[in-house]
Amino acid sequence: MTKKTRMVLAISVAALIVILTLTLLLLLRRKAPDFEPELRNRVVDQGTDIAEFVKVKLFYVSETSAYLQPVSREIEVPALREELYKKFISLLLAGDSGHITPVPGGVQLRSLYFLAGKEMLVLDFSDQLSADFPSGTTAELEFIYFMVDNLCYNFREIKKVKFLIGGNESRSLAGHIDLEKPFYPNFDWLKDQ
Repeated sequence: MTKKTRMVLAISVAALIVILTLTLLLLLRRKAPDFEPELRNRVVDQGTDIAEFVKVKLFYVSETSAYLQPVSREIEVPALREELYKKFISLLLAGDSGHITPVPGGVQLRSLYFLAGKEMLVLDFSDQLSADFPSGTTAELEFIYFMVDNLCYNFREIKKVKFLIGGNESRSLAGHIDLEKPFYPNFDWLKDQ
């Protein structure tokens, strides 16, 4: 093979790799399925107060499927949007009977911050998350996309999620997946019904 032929072949292979990488990135950044949380008004305690509730879909891990399975719930809408996110995450962490919550027991959300300009939600979990986290890439991915997909699916203003542990950035949960950058949703994990 001549030097010129090798050069053309190397450039062709490099171009093919770039095209495949860009195609993969576009496929992974799929748009969320059409779902809009539904606001509902309900009379509370048979009095005259009317509370607003929002119907959301929570997706949990199932023993019988590779997809996260949907469960519908209603959350009372508080005055601050961040409080709604906290209530939603509390529901996620509480789990659902018949489904698996890919979060170690006792893990607490310390705080969260919504950065509107970046369309990013920052979640700050207790140190117990990394201390009690099971090892393995699969466990880390299940936790990350359990949180990211649920939040981005139900709240369209959230486009990405960043994780902190104990108020600090962390390299990873259990040594495999880099947590220093925010995560975008991958709705391929969801089974929408």
